[in-house]
This record gives sequence, C-alpha cells and structure tokens, in this order.
Amino acid sequence: MAGRMAAAAAVIIVVIASLTIQVWAGLPDTIRVGLKYDATAPSSVRVSSSSGIEFGINTGSGFIGLYIHAGKGNVHVRKDGYFADSKGLLIEINSADAPPSGLTFGPYHLQVSEVFPDRQQAEMVLQQIAGQGLEGFIVYDNGWRVWTGRYITEQEMEGHRLKLRDKLGGAYEVYPVYPSGGRLQLNDDAGKPLFMFEGANQFLVSRPLDGSHINVDGKRFRGSIEFKRHGGGNITVVNSLPLQHYLYGVVPREVNPDWHMEVLKAQAVAARNFAAVNLNKHGAYGFDVCSGTDCQVYGGLDSESPSTNAAVDETCGQMIYYQGKPITAFYHASSGGHTENCENVWSISLPYIKAVEDSFDAGSPHQSWQKVYTSGQISSILAEHGINIGSIQDIKVDSYTPAGRSLSLTIQGSRGSTVLEKERSRAVFGYNDLKSTLFTVETDADLFVLEGIGRPVRKVAAVGAKAINADGIKSLDQGPDILTVSSGRDHATVNKYPTRFIFNGRGWGHGLGMSQWGAKGMAEAGYSYVDILQYYYQGCVVQ
Repeated sequence: MAGRMAAAAAVIIVVIASLTIQVWAGLPDTIRVGLKYDATAPSSVRVSSSSGIEFGINTGSGFIGLYIHAGKGNVHVRKDGYFADSKGLLIEINSADAPPSGLTFGPYHLQVSEVFPDRQQAEMVLQQIAGQGLEGFIVYDNGWRVWTGRYITEQEMEGHRLKLRDKLGGAYEVYPVYPSGGRLQLNDDAGKPLFMFEGANQFLVSRPLDGSHINVDGKRFRGSIEFKRHGGGNITVVNSLPLQHYLYGVVPREVNPDWHMEVLKAQAVAARNFAAVNLNKHGAYGFDVCSGTDCQVYGGLDSESPSTNAAVDETCGQMIYYQGKPITAFYHASSGGHTENCENVWSISLPYIKAVEDSFDAGSPHQSWQKVYTSGQISSILAEHGINIGSIQDIKVDSYTPAGRSLSLTIQGSRGSTVLEKERSRAVFGYNDLKSTLFTVETDADLFVLEGIGRPVRKVAAVGAKAINADGIKSLDQGPDILTVSSGRDHATVNKYPTRFIFNGRGWGHGLGMSQWGAKGMAEAGYSYVDILQYYYQGCVVQ
C-alpha cells in the first residue's frame, strides 16, 4: 500500500513539462508505452509466449511477418554488439576490453551473395552455407540476406572472408558487414543466432501467435512488444496495446484495488485523461508515455485486478472536460486537508485545478508526517544539486499559500543562502522524504519570545537576536555556540546554530486535483465517481 500510494503521489511530478498545447484528435484506440528506454535500456531482452512469437515490422499497409519462433522457448533480443559466453550465458563486453576466457562474439559479419527477392531463395543459400559447416543466419535489411560469422574485429572478418569465398568455389561473392547502431539479433537460450534485423529507422515488432500475451523478462504484457536501438545505443522496449488494456495495468498501480468501486472509477477516468492528453510525451524515443512515475505507473498484465478492470470497463470512453476540452487530470495521494491552486505549485494556472477544502481526506494515514535532518545531511543534499552554501545555519518558510503550502523556503548557510520555491523544495530533498510542501520547519535552536502580556509568543532564531544582560544589550551572534536561558530559578540551554531541522507536514503529493484518499472518503460517504471528479476538478463535466 505504501509503495502504491508513493507512486501515486509522484506520478504527476514532471507532467507540467508536457503541457504543450496539442490539437485534440479524439481518444486513441492504441497507446505505445515505453517499458525500458534511455538509462534503463538493456543490451538484451528475453521474450517468450506459450504459443510462440511472430516477429515483423509495421508499415503503412499493415504488419509484415519476418520470423516465427514456435513453442514456449525464449528468444533473446540483443543488440548486435560484443558478447562473451560466461557459463552458458551471453554477457555484454566492451570491445576495448581484453576478451574474457571462452567464446566471444562481435558485430562484424560476412554476407553471402546479393540481396534476395524473397526468403525462400535466402533459405536455399543458407542451406549451402550450413553444408560447409558454417553458422549462417537469415537477415532482413530492406530485403532478404544471408550472413555468417560474428567476428570481434575487422581483421578477423577479412581473414574469414577470403577463406569463405574460396570455400564456396566462387559461386557467390562474399561481402564484409560492418557494425551498425540499429542492428538487432535474435538468439536462442544457447546463444545461437536465429535471425538478424537491421532496424535503424523502425521498430522490430513481436507478438504472440495466439494473440494472448507475451512475457518480457518474466513479466506478462498484452498486445505487442517492440524493439529498437535508439541513437545507436541499447534497446528501447515498447509495449503497444489498446488504450483500455493499458488502463487495466495502470489503475491498480495507482490506487488500491480493494477500495470502493466509485474511487476506482474516478481513478480510471483520471488515468484515461492523463493518457489521452499526454500522447507523444516521449515521442523523441518513439512511444507515447512511459511506464514509471514520470508518467503513470504501468505494470502490465501481472498487475491487473478484476475490480479495477471492471472500473475501466464501466467508464469506457469517459473523460473529464473543461469547456469542451479534455483536461490534464492531476492527482495525488493525500491533500492533507486542502488541495492547491496549480499556479502555487508550478508556473502555470489552470482554471479547473483550484484549491478546495478536503475534509474527506481526514482518514488518510498521511494526515501528518515528520522528517528530521541534521545540518550535515542538508549540506550534503544541497551539494548533490550543485548548491554549496557551507554549514547550514537556518531554514525558514518565507511565504505560504492560503492553503498553507510553502511558496518560498530560504536556507541560510555560512557561505550564503539559497531559496527553494514551490515544489523545488521536494525536488531537492526528495519527493518521498518531503511528502508535500504543506509543512512548517522547527529547529533545536528556536527561541520563543513573549513580547508582552496578552501578546502571542513569537519564534525567533538565536542568530541575529539580541538579549539584555547585566552589561546591557548584547547580540547573540557573539559568544559561545550554546546559550543558557534563565527564568531566575530554572535554566535551559539552546544551540546558537541549529543542528537538527524538523519538518512537520501533512498530506502526500503536490496537492493538485484529486486526492485519492479524499476520493476514498467521498465514496464511502455515498458520493459517485462523477461527484468526486467534479469536486476536485472545478467547473468540469464527465462524459
């Protein structure tokens, strides 16, 4: 539960970056979800299906099949790079490294003959290669080809090229094949090449033969799985599937499937809005949305639940609109009692994301929280973000929103100060540590001053304060680091400079739009999912 709600709180953190104006083209039938990309892109992916897998490409005229792997065995989709056999497993190696003991394989190959008009003719030549005791494999590179060899160096490739040409008796010309940043190879569990694909400009598509599901590194997914080496690097892995099935894998990862059905319906509609408005958010990588907290958390078939699937089905096609246009339906785990205006969190104002009182959130386990830092810990955290202001002397909230969230947090150090505005404080300290900006800050150096009878107690910092003693008015900046305060009969000590900073907060998340715990409270009080959505998204309709 905690992990699920943490994901929910973080899910919309960076969505604001994608709020570019797009022409609404209607709800899409399918969506492409990035499972692995950029820093998470692997050099090898293991796929399987109970009925077998067909690999191919999508063109403007439809799907073209290229290779069929029958049965339940794994297919390893690898970049065409440098690999070594390690106890029966292929591991990627650096070409500059000294090859480890055992077999090594590289991205240099030899092509036998020209491009063939169809696979059948390529298969005939492949049989002749095999008759010579050579390992050959079919390749699709804008046509059908036959290659052999997986050489580490160009010199090794050239040496075998001359030998192979002689071995074939001049029946076919033999051409060198150099490394490519877009090439993929399919291997079996033993590392034997099954097929190779040159896909610099398109994805290699894999889909189960029976139309059920496909396993990717042990996890099950509906639809098809696509592979491409983005920018010549490792493999971008994409799940293409119907939007409805995508939501099956999102809703149970963003809200507890055991909650009231009206909450699940509200989450389903909000998640549908997010997907529709953020199509092509990751277009530079060739897919629409990612599967992590930068978008919406998506877990595929293994995360599905009957209750959340029913919620998605019962709200099929429904979305939230403001003045006829679909909204970006921000949501978060817990409001702490009050949601927030969008402009008080990010740099954009949205008329439907307005602060509302949220008494329904009272049952949230995140109603109150505390996080304690030492001054040293804060110095280290700031340094990780390129902020070097010396030892920390004070932290204070300069201004709050009407709802009580920090608008401006000043951190004073021995070598300067820094100001963290709005959600920047959570970005620096960590979204799971500072669960919200709905916080106050205390220190172990706080002094509380009574300025007169009937007047409120005021909190001040020791640094910069003045005190009256027998010698007159004295600045507390001077003197020892530990101060003694006396009432005449008793005394206490306090640090001049804080050593501990205590953040006392409420809620979890940015506070924009729907509070999931608030929605739970509303549903249990008898409100429908439409009521919930129209309460948190002001002036909107659900249709």
